[in-house]
Amino acid sequence: MKLVVLGGGGVRSPLLAKSLVANAKSINVDEIVFMDNDPEKLRIFGGLSKYVANAVDPDIHFWTTTDAEDAVKGAHYVITTLRVGQDESRYMDEKLAQKYDLVGQETTGVGGFAMSLRSIPALLEYCEMISKLSDPDVLIFNFTNPSGLVTQALRTAGYGNVYGICDGPPHFIRTLEQLFGVSHEEFDITCYGLNHLSFYRDAKINGRPVMDELLNHPDLYVKTDMRLFDKELVSILNHELPNEYLYFFFYNDKVIRSIKEHGGARGELIRDINKRMIAEINRLDTQDPERIFDVYIRHIVEREKSYFAIESGETRPEQFPVPTFQEFLDAPDEGGYSAVALEFIKAYHGGKKTVMPLMVPNNGAIPGLKDDDVVEITCEIEKGVCRPRKIENVPELQMHIIKTIKRFERLTVEAIHERNRLKAVEALMIHPLVNSYSLAAKLVDELLAMYKEYVGHWS
Repeated sequence: MKLVVLGGGGVRSPLLAKSLVANAKSINVDEIVFMDNDPEKLRIFGGLSKYVANAVDPDIHFWTTTDAEDAVKGAHYVITTLRVGQDESRYMDEKLAQKYDLVGQETTGVGGFAMSLRSIPALLEYCEMISKLSDPDVLIFNFTNPSGLVTQALRTAGYGNVYGICDGPPHFIRTLEQLFGVSHEEFDITCYGLNHLSFYRDAKINGRPVMDELLNHPDLYVKTDMRLFDKELVSILNHELPNEYLYFFFYNDKVIRSIKEHGGARGELIRDINKRMIAEINRLDTQDPERIFDVYIRHIVEREKSYFAIESGETRPEQFPVPTFQEFLDAPDEGGYSAVALEFIKAYHGGKKTVMPLMVPNNGAIPGLKDDDVVEITCEIEKGVCRPRKIENVPELQMHIIKTIKRFERLTVEAIHERNRLKAVEALMIHPLVNSYSLAAKLVDELLAMYKEYVGHWS
Protein backbone atom coordinates (compact mmCIF):
# COMPACT_ATOMS: atom_id res chain seq x y z
CA MET A 1 0.00 0.00 0.00
CA LYS A 2 1.08 3.57 -0.68
CA LEU A 3 1.27 6.53 1.71
CA VAL A 4 1.93 10.06 0.46
CA VAL A 5 2.97 13.24 2.26
CA LEU A 6 2.06 16.48 0.46
CA GLY A 7 4.45 19.10 1.79
CA GLY A 8 7.23 16.55 2.22
CA GLY A 9 9.93 19.20 1.86
CA GLY A 10 8.97 20.81 5.14
CA VAL A 11 11.53 21.35 7.87
CA ARG A 12 10.05 18.65 10.10
CA SER A 13 9.94 16.04 7.32
CA PRO A 14 12.90 13.95 8.58
CA LEU A 15 11.12 13.53 11.94
CA LEU A 16 7.94 12.53 10.13
CA ALA A 17 9.87 10.09 7.94
CA LYS A 18 11.28 8.27 10.95
CA SER A 19 7.86 7.74 12.49
CA LEU A 20 6.10 6.73 9.27
CA VAL A 21 8.76 4.29 8.12
CA ALA A 22 9.13 2.72 11.57
CA ASN A 23 5.42 1.92 11.60
CA ALA A 24 4.76 1.36 7.89
CA LYS A 25 4.64 -2.43 7.97
CA SER A 26 2.12 -2.40 10.82
CA ILE A 27 -0.38 -0.73 8.46
CA ASN A 28 0.71 -2.76 5.40
CA VAL A 29 2.42 0.21 3.76
CA ASP A 30 5.41 -0.66 1.58
CA GLU A 31 5.74 2.62 -0.36
CA ILE A 32 6.08 6.16 1.02
CA VAL A 33 6.30 9.28 -1.14
CA PHE A 34 7.26 12.77 0.06
CA MET A 35 6.05 15.37 -2.46
CA ASP A 36 6.82 19.09 -2.41
CA ASN A 37 6.62 21.81 -5.05
CA ASP A 38 9.80 23.48 -3.73
CA PRO A 39 12.74 21.62 -5.34
CA GLU A 40 15.37 23.19 -3.07
CA LYS A 41 13.61 22.29 0.17
CA LEU A 42 12.83 18.83 -1.17
CA ARG A 43 16.52 18.38 -2.02
CA ILE A 44 17.59 19.25 1.53
CA PHE A 45 14.81 18.00 3.80
CA GLY A 46 13.41 15.37 1.46
CA GLY A 47 16.93 14.07 0.90
CA LEU A 48 17.58 13.88 4.63
CA SER A 49 14.20 12.19 5.07
CA LYS A 50 15.20 9.55 2.55
CA TYR A 51 18.44 8.88 4.43
CA VAL A 52 16.49 8.55 7.69
CA ALA A 53 13.96 6.25 6.03
CA ASN A 54 16.62 3.93 4.65
CA ALA A 55 18.34 3.79 8.04
CA VAL A 56 15.08 2.90 9.80
CA ASP A 57 13.85 0.28 7.32
CA PRO A 58 15.46 -0.14 3.88
CA ASP A 59 12.65 -2.50 2.84
CA ILE A 60 10.22 0.42 2.55
CA HIS A 61 10.30 2.00 -0.91
CA PHE A 62 10.78 5.69 -0.03
CA TRP A 63 11.03 8.32 -2.74
CA THR A 64 10.55 12.05 -3.29
CA THR A 65 9.05 14.05 -6.12
CA THR A 66 7.81 17.49 -7.17
CA ASP A 67 5.09 15.87 -9.31
CA ALA A 68 1.86 15.83 -7.28
CA GLU A 69 -0.07 13.68 -9.76
CA ASP A 70 2.65 11.04 -9.80
CA ALA A 71 2.75 11.11 -6.01
CA VAL A 72 -0.97 10.61 -5.32
CA LYS A 73 -1.59 8.09 -8.12
CA GLY A 74 -2.95 4.96 -6.46
CA ALA A 75 -2.36 6.30 -2.94
CA HIS A 76 -4.19 4.67 -0.04
CA TYR A 77 -3.27 7.32 2.55
CA VAL A 78 -2.43 10.99 2.05
CA ILE A 79 -1.05 13.34 4.70
CA THR A 80 -1.28 17.06 3.94
CA THR A 81 1.24 19.31 5.67
CA LEU A 82 1.49 22.42 3.52
CA ARG A 83 2.93 25.84 4.22
CA VAL A 84 1.68 27.89 1.28
CA GLY A 85 3.75 31.07 1.11
CA GLN A 86 6.54 29.54 3.21
CA ASP A 87 7.99 31.09 6.38
CA GLU A 88 8.02 34.57 4.86
CA SER A 89 4.22 34.70 4.65
CA ARG A 90 3.91 33.64 8.28
CA TYR A 91 6.27 36.47 9.20
CA MET A 92 4.24 38.94 7.11
CA ASP A 93 0.99 37.80 8.78
CA GLU A 94 2.47 38.42 12.21
CA LYS A 95 3.86 41.82 11.24
CA LEU A 96 0.45 42.88 9.93
CA ALA A 97 -1.15 41.85 13.22
CA GLN A 98 1.51 43.68 15.24
CA LYS A 99 0.86 46.83 13.20
CA TYR A 100 -2.63 46.89 14.73
CA ASP A 101 -1.65 45.55 18.19
CA LEU A 102 -3.26 42.18 17.52
CA VAL A 103 -2.17 38.56 17.99
CA GLY A 104 -1.01 37.15 14.64
CA GLN A 105 -0.43 33.50 15.60
CA GLU A 106 -0.91 31.27 12.56
CA THR A 107 -3.78 29.14 13.86
CA THR A 108 -6.15 31.76 15.23
CA GLY A 109 -7.38 35.31 14.69
CA VAL A 110 -5.97 37.26 11.78
CA GLY A 111 -2.97 34.91 11.48
CA GLY A 112 -5.18 31.86 11.13
CA PHE A 113 -7.43 33.71 8.71
CA ALA A 114 -4.44 34.71 6.56
CA MET A 115 -3.06 31.18 6.48
CA SER A 116 -6.50 29.87 5.50
CA LEU A 117 -6.58 32.27 2.56
CA ARG A 118 -3.43 30.64 1.20
CA SER A 119 -3.95 27.04 2.32
CA ILE A 120 -7.57 26.22 1.52
CA PRO A 121 -7.51 26.88 -2.26
CA ALA A 122 -4.34 24.79 -2.63
CA LEU A 123 -5.75 21.91 -0.59
CA LEU A 124 -9.02 21.92 -2.51
CA GLU A 125 -7.00 21.45 -5.71
CA TYR A 126 -5.06 18.58 -4.16
CA CYS A 127 -8.24 16.92 -2.87
CA GLU A 128 -9.77 17.08 -6.35
CA MET A 129 -6.61 15.48 -7.75
CA ILE A 130 -6.68 12.78 -5.06
CA SER A 131 -10.35 12.00 -5.78
CA LYS A 132 -9.45 11.31 -9.42
CA LEU A 133 -6.10 9.54 -9.10
CA SER A 134 -5.85 7.86 -5.69
CA ASP A 135 -7.40 4.62 -4.46
CA PRO A 136 -11.22 4.91 -4.17
CA ASP A 137 -11.00 4.26 -0.41
CA VAL A 138 -8.15 6.71 0.21
CA LEU A 139 -8.01 8.38 3.63
CA ILE A 140 -6.72 11.96 3.92
CA PHE A 141 -5.18 13.27 7.14
CA ASN A 142 -4.91 17.04 7.29
CA PHE A 143 -2.01 18.42 9.34
CA THR A 144 -2.08 21.82 7.57
CA ASN A 145 -2.80 24.79 9.85
CA PRO A 146 -5.21 26.10 10.90
CA SER A 147 -6.14 22.44 10.94
CA GLY A 148 -9.73 22.68 12.20
CA LEU A 149 -10.68 25.48 9.83
CA VAL A 150 -8.99 23.78 6.88
CA THR A 151 -10.68 20.46 7.69
CA GLN A 152 -14.02 22.28 7.88
CA ALA A 153 -13.40 23.72 4.40
CA LEU A 154 -12.52 20.34 2.91
CA ARG A 155 -15.47 18.57 4.53
CA THR A 156 -17.83 21.37 3.42
CA ALA A 157 -16.54 20.90 -0.14
CA GLY A 158 -17.66 17.27 0.02
CA TYR A 159 -14.45 15.46 0.90
CA GLY A 160 -15.83 13.15 3.57
CA ASN A 161 -12.62 11.13 3.77
CA VAL A 162 -10.67 13.98 5.42
CA TYR A 163 -9.73 13.82 9.12
CA GLY A 164 -8.03 16.69 10.92
CA ILE A 165 -5.10 15.87 13.19
CA CYS A 166 -3.22 17.94 15.76
CA ASP A 167 -0.47 16.66 18.04
CA GLY A 168 -1.38 19.12 20.82
CA PRO A 169 -4.07 17.04 22.56
CA PRO A 170 -2.11 13.74 22.49
CA HIS A 171 0.98 15.53 23.83
CA PHE A 172 -1.00 17.15 26.64
CA ILE A 173 -2.73 13.87 27.52
CA ARG A 174 0.66 12.12 27.58
CA THR A 175 1.94 14.65 30.14
CA LEU A 176 -1.12 13.97 32.31
CA GLU A 177 -0.44 10.23 32.14
CA GLN A 178 3.11 10.92 33.27
CA LEU A 179 1.83 12.88 36.29
CA PHE A 180 0.00 9.77 37.47
CA GLY A 181 2.63 7.31 36.27
CA VAL A 182 0.09 5.33 34.24
CA SER A 183 -0.01 4.00 30.70
CA HIS A 184 -2.00 5.33 27.77
CA GLU A 185 -4.34 2.33 28.04
CA GLU A 186 -5.09 3.04 31.71
CA PHE A 187 -5.81 6.77 31.38
CA ASP A 188 -8.82 8.43 29.78
CA ILE A 189 -9.89 12.06 29.54
CA THR A 190 -12.52 13.69 27.34
CA CYS A 191 -11.49 16.44 24.94
CA TYR A 192 -14.12 18.58 23.22
CA GLY A 193 -14.38 21.90 21.38
CA LEU A 194 -12.56 23.12 18.28
CA ASN A 195 -8.94 22.79 17.20
CA HIS A 196 -6.74 24.96 19.45
CA LEU A 197 -9.96 25.83 21.30
CA SER A 198 -10.71 22.66 23.22
CA PHE A 199 -11.36 21.72 26.84
CA TYR A 200 -10.63 18.61 28.92
CA ARG A 201 -12.91 16.96 31.49
CA ASP A 202 -13.76 13.65 33.16
CA ALA A 203 -10.29 12.21 33.73
CA LYS A 204 -10.28 8.52 34.68
CA ILE A 205 -7.75 5.82 35.50
CA ASN A 206 -9.03 2.33 34.73
CA GLY A 207 -12.55 3.75 34.84
CA ARG A 208 -12.11 5.44 38.23
CA PRO A 209 -12.81 9.22 38.22
CA VAL A 210 -9.62 11.16 39.05
CA MET A 211 -10.50 14.70 37.92
CA ASP A 212 -10.29 16.08 41.46
CA GLU A 213 -6.93 14.38 41.98
CA LEU A 214 -5.71 15.83 38.70
CA LEU A 215 -6.83 19.36 39.54
CA ASN A 216 -5.02 19.16 42.88
CA HIS A 217 -1.88 17.45 41.61
CA PRO A 218 1.15 19.53 42.70
CA ASP A 219 2.81 19.23 39.28
CA LEU A 220 -0.21 20.04 37.10
CA TYR A 221 0.70 23.73 36.94
CA VAL A 222 4.43 23.01 36.74
CA LYS A 223 5.08 20.13 34.33
CA THR A 224 2.22 20.46 31.84
CA ASP A 225 0.74 23.11 29.55
CA MET A 226 -1.30 24.24 32.54
CA ARG A 227 1.77 26.17 33.67
CA LEU A 228 0.43 28.93 31.39
CA PHE A 229 -2.85 29.31 33.28
CA ASP A 230 -4.06 30.48 36.69
CA LYS A 231 -6.01 28.16 38.98
CA GLU A 232 -8.71 30.80 39.31
CA LEU A 233 -9.28 30.68 35.54
CA VAL A 234 -9.80 26.91 35.70
CA SER A 235 -12.40 27.49 38.42
CA ILE A 236 -14.19 29.94 36.12
CA LEU A 237 -14.08 27.26 33.40
CA ASN A 238 -16.05 24.93 35.68
CA HIS A 239 -12.86 23.01 36.52
CA GLU A 240 -12.20 22.02 32.91
CA LEU A 241 -8.65 22.29 31.57
CA PRO A 242 -8.11 24.61 28.57
CA ASN A 243 -6.09 23.85 25.46
CA GLU A 244 -2.81 25.78 25.61
CA TYR A 245 -3.82 27.96 22.64
CA LEU A 246 -6.64 29.44 24.70
CA TYR A 247 -3.83 31.40 26.32
CA PHE A 248 -4.12 33.77 23.34
CA PHE A 249 -7.75 34.44 24.28
CA PHE A 250 -7.58 34.55 28.07
CA TYR A 251 -4.25 36.42 28.32
CA ASN A 252 -4.46 38.49 25.16
CA ASP A 253 -2.96 41.62 26.72
CA LYS A 254 0.02 39.69 28.10
CA VAL A 255 0.68 38.06 24.71
CA ILE A 256 0.72 41.40 22.88
CA ARG A 257 2.94 42.97 25.54
CA SER A 258 5.37 40.05 25.46
CA ILE A 259 5.62 40.16 21.65
CA LYS A 260 6.38 43.88 21.82
CA GLU A 261 9.05 43.33 24.45
CA HIS A 262 10.71 40.68 22.27
CA GLY A 263 10.47 42.85 19.17
CA GLY A 264 8.53 40.23 17.21
CA ALA A 265 6.60 36.97 17.37
CA ARG A 266 7.70 33.35 16.94
CA GLY A 267 7.18 33.27 13.17
CA GLU A 268 10.07 35.68 12.69
CA LEU A 269 12.28 33.59 14.95
CA ILE A 270 11.36 30.36 13.11
CA ARG A 271 12.00 32.01 9.75
CA ASP A 272 15.46 33.12 10.88
CA ILE A 273 16.33 29.73 12.42
CA ASN A 274 15.32 27.97 9.20
CA LYS A 275 17.32 30.43 7.08
CA ARG A 276 20.41 29.86 9.21
CA MET A 277 19.93 26.10 9.06
CA ILE A 278 19.63 26.01 5.26
CA ALA A 279 22.59 28.38 4.82
CA GLU A 280 24.79 26.27 7.11
CA ILE A 281 23.80 23.05 5.33
CA ASN A 282 24.56 24.61 1.96
CA ARG A 283 27.99 25.74 3.21
CA LEU A 284 29.03 22.22 4.19
CA ASP A 285 31.91 20.93 2.08
CA THR A 286 30.46 17.44 2.16
CA GLN A 287 27.34 15.55 1.20
CA ASP A 288 27.70 13.30 4.25
CA PRO A 289 24.08 12.94 5.46
CA GLU A 290 25.08 12.55 9.09
CA ARG A 291 26.94 15.87 9.08
CA ILE A 292 23.88 17.43 7.46
CA PHE A 293 21.76 15.80 10.17
CA ASP A 294 23.95 17.29 12.92
CA VAL A 295 23.30 20.79 11.59
CA TYR A 296 19.63 20.00 11.08
CA ILE A 297 18.87 18.57 14.51
CA ARG A 298 20.71 21.36 16.33
CA HIS A 299 18.40 23.91 14.71
CA ILE A 300 15.32 21.74 15.30
CA VAL A 301 16.10 21.67 19.02
CA GLU A 302 16.44 25.45 18.96
CA ARG A 303 12.99 25.65 17.34
CA GLU A 304 11.45 23.36 19.96
CA LYS A 305 12.85 25.42 22.82
CA SER A 306 11.22 28.54 21.35
CA TYR A 307 7.71 27.04 21.31
CA PHE A 308 5.30 29.44 23.08
CA ALA A 309 8.29 31.16 24.71
CA ILE A 310 7.88 34.62 23.16
CA GLU A 311 4.10 34.78 23.44
CA SER A 312 3.94 33.54 27.04
CA GLY A 313 7.27 34.72 28.42
CA GLU A 314 7.64 31.14 29.75
CA THR A 315 10.15 28.46 28.82
CA ARG A 316 9.06 24.86 28.36
CA PRO A 317 9.75 22.53 31.31
CA GLU A 318 11.03 19.73 29.04
CA GLN A 319 14.72 19.27 28.36
CA PHE A 320 15.83 19.13 24.72
CA PRO A 321 19.30 17.56 24.38
CA VAL A 322 20.80 17.51 20.88
CA PRO A 323 21.03 13.85 19.78
CA THR A 324 23.51 12.22 17.45
CA PHE A 325 22.06 10.51 14.39
CA GLN A 326 22.23 7.11 16.08
CA GLU A 327 20.63 8.46 19.26
CA PHE A 328 17.87 9.94 17.11
CA LEU A 329 17.25 6.57 15.46
CA ASP A 330 17.33 4.72 18.79
CA ALA A 331 15.01 7.13 20.63
CA PRO A 332 11.45 5.90 21.28
CA ASP A 333 9.06 7.03 18.57
CA GLU A 334 6.58 9.43 20.18
CA GLY A 335 5.33 10.16 16.69
CA GLY A 336 3.43 13.42 17.15
CA TYR A 337 0.97 13.98 14.31
CA SER A 338 1.94 10.80 12.50
CA ALA A 339 1.37 8.61 15.56
CA VAL A 340 -2.26 9.76 15.65
CA ALA A 341 -2.74 8.98 11.95
CA LEU A 342 -1.07 5.59 12.29
CA GLU A 343 -3.13 4.62 15.33
CA PHE A 344 -6.30 5.69 13.50
CA ILE A 345 -5.43 3.61 10.43
CA LYS A 346 -4.78 0.48 12.50
CA ALA A 347 -8.09 0.71 14.38
CA TYR A 348 -10.13 1.81 11.36
CA HIS A 349 -9.00 -1.18 9.35
CA GLY A 350 -9.94 -3.74 11.96
CA GLY A 351 -7.23 -3.55 14.56
CA LYS A 352 -7.72 -2.94 18.27
CA LYS A 353 -10.36 -0.31 19.07
CA THR A 354 -8.75 2.99 20.07
CA VAL A 355 -9.71 6.36 21.54
CA MET A 356 -8.13 9.66 20.47
CA PRO A 357 -8.95 13.34 19.85
CA LEU A 358 -9.60 14.09 16.17
CA MET A 359 -11.21 16.77 14.02
CA VAL A 360 -14.42 15.28 12.65
CA PRO A 361 -18.03 16.36 11.96
CA ASN A 362 -19.94 16.92 15.19
CA ASN A 363 -22.84 14.57 14.37
CA GLY A 364 -24.73 15.51 17.52
CA ALA A 365 -21.80 15.05 19.91
CA ILE A 366 -21.76 18.64 21.20
CA PRO A 367 -25.30 19.96 21.68
CA GLY A 368 -25.92 23.35 20.10
CA LEU A 369 -23.62 22.78 17.12
CA LYS A 370 -24.62 21.60 13.65
CA ASP A 371 -24.00 17.99 12.66
CA ASP A 372 -21.56 19.07 9.95
CA ASP A 373 -19.61 21.47 12.15
CA VAL A 374 -16.07 20.10 12.35
CA VAL A 375 -15.08 19.81 16.01
CA GLU A 376 -12.02 18.56 17.88
CA ILE A 377 -13.28 15.81 20.10
CA THR A 378 -12.40 12.47 21.65
CA CYS A 379 -13.41 9.74 19.20
CA GLU A 380 -13.76 5.99 19.36
CA ILE A 381 -12.34 4.32 16.27
CA GLU A 382 -13.01 0.74 15.30
CA LYS A 383 -13.49 -1.14 12.05
CA GLY A 384 -14.80 1.36 9.51
CA VAL A 385 -16.28 3.66 12.17
CA CYS A 386 -15.12 6.91 13.79
CA ARG A 387 -17.57 7.89 16.53
CA PRO A 388 -17.26 11.22 18.42
CA ARG A 389 -17.89 10.98 22.17
CA LYS A 390 -21.17 12.54 23.35
CA ILE A 391 -20.72 15.67 25.47
CA GLU A 392 -23.34 16.79 27.99
CA ASN A 393 -23.82 19.95 30.03
CA VAL A 394 -21.33 22.18 28.26
CA PRO A 395 -20.75 25.28 30.46
CA GLU A 396 -22.14 28.52 29.00
CA LEU A 397 -18.72 30.20 28.79
CA GLN A 398 -17.21 27.33 26.80
CA MET A 399 -20.28 27.15 24.55
CA HIS A 400 -20.13 30.88 23.86
CA ILE A 401 -16.47 30.71 22.81
CA ILE A 402 -16.94 27.56 20.72
CA LYS A 403 -20.00 28.92 18.89
CA THR A 404 -18.33 32.26 18.19
CA ILE A 405 -15.21 30.70 16.69
CA LYS A 406 -17.22 28.15 14.75
CA ARG A 407 -19.18 31.04 13.22
CA PHE A 408 -15.83 32.66 12.34
CA GLU A 409 -14.68 29.41 10.70
CA ARG A 410 -17.89 28.99 8.71
CA LEU A 411 -17.76 32.58 7.45
CA THR A 412 -14.10 32.20 6.50
CA VAL A 413 -14.84 29.05 4.50
CA GLU A 414 -17.76 30.76 2.74
CA ALA A 415 -15.70 33.88 2.06
CA ILE A 416 -12.89 31.89 0.44
CA HIS A 417 -15.29 29.70 -1.57
CA GLU A 418 -17.27 32.70 -2.84
CA ARG A 419 -14.35 35.17 -2.90
CA ASN A 420 -16.65 37.36 -0.86
CA ARG A 421 -14.96 40.29 0.88
CA LEU A 422 -17.96 41.17 3.07
CA LYS A 423 -18.09 37.68 4.58
CA ALA A 424 -14.35 37.87 5.21
CA VAL A 425 -14.79 41.18 7.05
CA GLU A 426 -17.65 39.72 9.09
CA ALA A 427 -15.54 36.68 9.97
CA LEU A 428 -12.69 38.76 11.39
CA MET A 429 -15.07 41.29 12.93
CA ILE A 430 -16.67 38.68 15.21
CA HIS A 431 -13.40 36.98 16.16
CA PRO A 432 -12.55 37.90 19.78
CA LEU A 433 -8.91 38.56 18.85
CA VAL A 434 -10.00 41.27 16.38
CA ASN A 435 -13.48 42.27 17.58
CA SER A 436 -13.75 45.41 15.41
CA TYR A 437 -15.36 46.19 12.07
CA SER A 438 -12.89 48.95 11.22
CA LEU A 439 -9.89 46.74 11.95
CA ALA A 440 -11.42 43.76 10.16
CA ALA A 441 -12.03 45.80 7.00
CA LYS A 442 -8.45 47.10 6.95
CA LEU A 443 -7.01 43.65 7.59
CA VAL A 444 -9.03 41.98 4.84
CA ASP A 445 -8.09 44.63 2.29
CA GLU A 446 -4.40 44.42 3.16
CA LEU A 447 -4.37 40.62 3.11
CA LEU A 448 -6.16 40.42 -0.24
CA ALA A 449 -3.56 42.80 -1.67
CA MET A 450 -0.63 40.95 -0.05
CA TYR A 451 -1.71 37.52 -1.28
CA LYS A 452 -3.31 38.29 -4.63
CA GLU A 453 -1.24 35.55 -6.29
CA TYR A 454 -2.91 32.97 -4.03
CA VAL A 455 -6.47 34.33 -3.73
CA GLY A 456 -7.11 36.10 -7.04
CA HIS A 457 -9.75 38.83 -7.40
CA TRP A 458 -12.49 39.13 -4.76
CA SER A 459 -15.78 41.01 -4.95
